[in-house]
Amino acid sequence: MMPRPLASFLCIAIQVSFLVAVCYPFTATVNRRIAASSASHSTRPASSSSLQSQILDFVEPTTGVQVKLIGAMHYNPASIQLATDSINALAAEDKLGSIIIESCDLRWNATVENQMIKDALMSEMKAAYDLGIQYQRPVVLGDQRINVTVSQLKNGAKEAVLDLLQPWNGGWVRLLENISTARKVAVPLGDNFLGLESFFDPKLLAAAPVSLIKYPLSYLVKSPVFAAAISALILLGGVDSSDAYVNDGMSATDIFESLSLSVLETVIFARIFLKELLAERNEVLALNILEQCRNYDAQNTSNGWFDKLFTNASGGDKSNDAVYAPGSVIGKPESGGKVVVAVLGLAHCNGIKKLLTEDNLL
Repeated sequence: MMPRPLASFLCIAIQVSFLVAVCYPFTATVNRRIAASSASHSTRPASSSSLQSQILDFVEPTTGVQVKLIGAMHYNPASIQLATDSINALAAEDKLGSIIIESCDLRWNATVENQMIKDALMSEMKAAYDLGIQYQRPVVLGDQRINVTVSQLKNGAKEAVLDLLQPWNGGWVRLLENISTARKVAVPLGDNFLGLESFFDPKLLAAAPVSLIKYPLSYLVKSPVFAAAISALILLGGVDSSDAYVNDGMSATDIFESLSLSVLETVIFARIFLKELLAERNEVLALNILEQCRNYDAQNTSNGWFDKLFTNASGGDKSNDAVYAPGSVIGKPESGGKVVVAVLGLAHCNGIKKLLTEDNLL
């Protein structure tokens, strides 16, 4: 017989091990990235922050417009400061173009309408929005609408469960292929992408407890019913915990069942996290960034009057169906080397850069 605490530890360990296996390729580049970072450290300005490792700067190839992806841990004070400093610096150089934030109109309206969130739950996205309004720059709500995401999460979980239950029909192979493909698309690796050092920056981790408090609290305020339902599930899941020490041990069969369940839960989580939560939303975010780049395309904005007459007679916003935040100015063609800024969760940055630089979004 094995004590229940030890069995519980084994269940957690196997979940962590599986997630590490899914993301294992990250570790292959960590030492190289850290070494390269150390080698170039002496050439950086003395005022440069270590959090600059959470920024991806590149040129969108079809428009020639510079894009800056600012990776953030949501509600983390270090990330808020990074977004603020980066936007202020671009504004000071008169290079600030559009600002895209990882939110949709439904989530954003729920946030800005609640005074508690506005006053107490400052996030990097709210800081970016405030600066966009201050500098009179377009602020775009670039994420997929939350109702669409929830629907896709349900469908993804259902597909994953059905695949798990049909190994004889190629379900397991299909499930693993979905996970592998989504990982390659959503979390690409290499020297031109963020590495683990970006996620484990000491300043970011030091402020992580603030995120752990504010992030769930924001959902509690914005969606109290949803938060209550999740809390109830957690509490119900722990109802029988008092029996854990009544029977001090578990049989080998119990241990096997617990470990197997942990593996299945982790596989389903990996599937919906990589595909529905990252890969599919990355496409929406990347398209919105690309659409804003078209407003700053030097070739288009420098065309003569004859070309403009046929390409954009109204001289208005070149982006298609952009959702601008309340109070924001509307995008329009501009020249002058503007930079399109996107403030996103760290996990989105690599996949979005890959979509914009290596894949055809058109």
